[in-house]
Amino acid sequence: MYNQEPENFHTVYFPNLDATRFLAAFAVFTLHFSNEIRAIYPNLTEASWFNVIYIFTGKGGLGVNFFFILSGFLITYLILQERKQYGQFHLGRFLIRRTLRIWPLYFIIGGIGFFLFPLIFSDYTTFHQAENYFLFLANFDEIWYGALDPINFLTAPWSVSVEEQFYLFWGFALFLLFRLKKFHPYSLIIVLYLLSFWFRFEHWQDERVLYHHTLAVAQDILIGAIIGIALFEGQRWIKWVQNLNQGWVLFGYVFGFFLCIAKNKLFMGEMVIFERFILSLFFAFVIIDQVKDEKAFYPLGMILPFNYLGKISYGLYMYHLVVMFLMTRWVDFGDLPVYLGILLYFVISFGLTVGIASLSYYFIESKLLSLKPKHRKHET
Repeated sequence: MYNQEPENFHTVYFPNLDATRFLAAFAVFTLHFSNEIRAIYPNLTEASWFNVIYIFTGKGGLGVNFFFILSGFLITYLILQERKQYGQFHLGRFLIRRTLRIWPLYFIIGGIGFFLFPLIFSDYTTFHQAENYFLFLANFDEIWYGALDPINFLTAPWSVSVEEQFYLFWGFALFLLFRLKKFHPYSLIIVLYLLSFWFRFEHWQDERVLYHHTLAVAQDILIGAIIGIALFEGQRWIKWVQNLNQGWVLFGYVFGFFLCIAKNKLFMGEMVIFERFILSLFFAFVIIDQVKDEKAFYPLGMILPFNYLGKISYGLYMYHLVVMFLMTRWVDFGDLPVYLGILLYFVISFGLTVGIASLSYYFIESKLLSLKPKHRKHET
């Protein structure tokens, strides 16, 4: 989700991926926006036009799936590139870089939710547990307490906890595997993938566990790791995918989009076990196409506003529900005509989120990112 290194890092830069990151964050934004609108105007659930729109916005949570795959891809590729360029993978520096990227906003949102807002709002309460949150167990906290809690912005960081858990595990795992030399990461990935399938089979009836548990969502990250390794090694199958003619690529995009929209019908009952596996293949296909840069079917990096919004996408993801929380407290949109209320809510919430995310990026995130430890080639 939040792993594209700044331009002064030592590896290649995939320019189209900033734009894909924004689109994923915007998908999550539209999901929460439409849910807030449904709460403000309950009668909208009877409006056919809104229900048609919600067919699309209601799938916005898949943006998190995409983030997971993108994280698995980028982190794995960057680790392999670092080892190639500098002679080794430095675990300590990897963890420092991840900490400087992830922790600031995560702890800012936690500070707002657990310490600031309880002081400001006398009626503010949350069932979320601060100790779980600050130990990066927010996804488990969401399983245990999320259904009881109305504070949405403390829900969104669950995915950041999953990624932090992944960084710790994957960093140590690759560090050890590189020293074994003959043990390829694919062996570990296959074991973990089968474990994830087993876990999803055991818990297929528990929606909260399937959506938030680390083992249940691991397939996304692992698919990302697979394409990261394959692209780095120039494997034949990934070159075959990248050399598909434009007609097949278009078909892949259209068919994958259809799978996303129809997922609630296609993956009913026990079929939900295979939902992440199937959809992750589509998102992996998108990444494989977009890393071709200008040779992609449609290079999303050509849309310059998307590039900028992609750079601040971590802030967009983390701050948007805080903005919506405050808006619903301070402005009674229910007193406005429906269409005007919807328009104003969208413009204000998105505009404020972009503004806050921009300020956060330039005055907090970028300052801390500049502290990332530098590499010395072939150091020992």
